[in-house]
Amino acid sequence: MTRHAPNPMRPLALLLAGAGLALNAGAARVGDVVSMDAPAVAAQSSGTWSAADYASARSVTPTVGFLPAQAFDYNAAVSTAATTPVVSSSPALPPTLGARGLQQILPFTSSVDTSGGITPSAVGTGAIQFTSSRVAATAGEEAAWPRSAAGKLYFKIGTGSYMCTASLIKPGIVLTAGHCVHSGNGLASGWYNSFQYIPSFRSGSAPFGTWSSWANVYTTTNWFSGGGGVPNTRDWALIVLNRNASLKRVGDYTGTLGVQYPAMIGKHATVIGYPGNLDSGGVMHRVDSMVNNYGSLNNGIWGSDMQGGSSGGPVVLNYRVNYADSSSLPQDNSANMAVSVVSWGYTNAAVKVQGGSQFDSTLGSMLTSACTAYPWAC
Repeated sequence: MTRHAPNPMRPLALLLAGAGLALNAGAARVGDVVSMDAPAVAAQSSGTWSAADYASARSVTPTVGFLPAQAFDYNAAVSTAATTPVVSSSPALPPTLGARGLQQILPFTSSVDTSGGITPSAVGTGAIQFTSSRVAATAGEEAAWPRSAAGKLYFKIGTGSYMCTASLIKPGIVLTAGHCVHSGNGLASGWYNSFQYIPSFRSGSAPFGTWSSWANVYTTTNWFSGGGGVPNTRDWALIVLNRNASLKRVGDYTGTLGVQYPAMIGKHATVIGYPGNLDSGGVMHRVDSMVNNYGSLNNGIWGSDMQGGSSGGPVVLNYRVNYADSSSLPQDNSANMAVSVVSWGYTNAAVKVQGGSQFDSTLGSMLTSACTAYPWAC
């Protein structure tokens, strides 16, 4: 997998002021959370989006070139899952409003062959089994919850346009990867701009519209000052989206995923993304796989044929339409719980693995910061 810009494996300069990061006006740092409000980032914005911008959007997924032995130890991963209690959990919520009037046909399409299908894979040379398919076989099915809680994220780095995947974990709060919002260079100038979130995007169709007005963006100090390399201990980010003219939040129309941690390593999970190598990034895609322990930096690893563009996509425990609970393991019985996001892939695409950092209390701190500053978003 190739990351087009900037180079994730090249150390980036850090600017330090004593023990703290040097932050420009509009930036804030509280504990392990760094944020930048929209007016400050707007000063770096390159302006409006054109159809050519969308069509030329590139992915920013970092890659690794080495897999430790722990990544293939299924027994150790299962043991970790069995002995790790859930610390925090908030529920997934279905939509509360109809989306009438929000539908858009966007001024661009993806080069998707709707007559064909994705041939499911089973395993790459990394030897981690998985299954792979479109999330929905027919256009429009993405608009049904919980599928509607995920979408495509566009943004700009300077004048270049890029794409990731994102999801909603609160009615007004989007979850994605840290490398989809900031370069990792430790500077306020590293923030990306012109974010656009399109829930349930499919080949130019936007059943819930395009949400481009945002209030603030958050990431972790681990990513903000980490130099842009992967694996990273906490490659996560949140974007607070403003309400529309009717004072409704995007999640009111789409529903949300829940959040649970720590609850990824040793579990069977579903990963949602818009990979550029499948359907040209135009159709929501899913991979289901066991998550093993990467062996360091609180990262998990799973089998996947998704590549760039799926970055920031949610790793979901119990991805399903709800039903009456019957499990004797209540900590693993809640539906549609985000436990991580896609952070990296492998340099050689034939290996067919991806990885991400397991949520911990820092994700909780990020949510608390965002919900305290913007209570209407939660």
